[in-house]
Amino acid sequence: MKKLGFDLILLGDPTSGKDTQAVLLMKRYSLKAVESGKHWRTIAKKKNAEGAWLRKTMSLGHPAPVVLMKKFLRDSVRNAPKNKNLIFIGNPKLKPEGQFLTKLLKEKNRDFFVLYLKILVPEILKRTKLRARLKSEDEGVRNRIRYTKRQMSKTVKYFQSLDKLKLINGNQSIPKVTKDILKEIERYSKTIKN
Repeated sequence: MKKLGFDLILLGDPTSGKDTQAVLLMKRYSLKAVESGKHWRTIAKKKNAEGAWLRKTMSLGHPAPVVLMKKFLRDSVRNAPKNKNLIFIGNPKLKPEGQFLTKLLKEKNRDFFVLYLKILVPEILKRTKLRARLKSEDEGVRNRIRYTKRQMSKTVKYFQSLDKLKLINGNQSIPKVTKDILKEIERYSKTIKN
């Protein structure tokens, strides 16, 4: 399997298909997944202070506390395998986390590229309804969308200021989104080789 030579950060709007695209990319390239969602679900089950803090935060519809995310990112970069690049799936969400991860990767001489899957709010609502089998729109879902878009826009602008991010239209079929992602990865590969 081909090693990219740089890490990937796959971000996106809620329900934009980040996990689906990550799986497809891992079949193509030598990548190790850095999945905060799975990690938080494990921590939230623990009967300790960290687990309680995380459960409280998640119940409000907020992302994991920045302190916990930074610890998770630090451990993920520290334990990165030498024969694979990392693919961060859905994280870092907040700008301070993005800045922290950039610093960590720079310290380890690891280059990175960010892809953001963008979808329209009506599509997010439709996909959320299907996933959760909701009969009607939930105000909590709308609040989560607003919060995520507001916070993620700062993270997107930060990575754009580094010239490290490309937006991908997520309102397409899965193969078309994959094709667009691969095109951007190839384009980025060429720029770092020149």
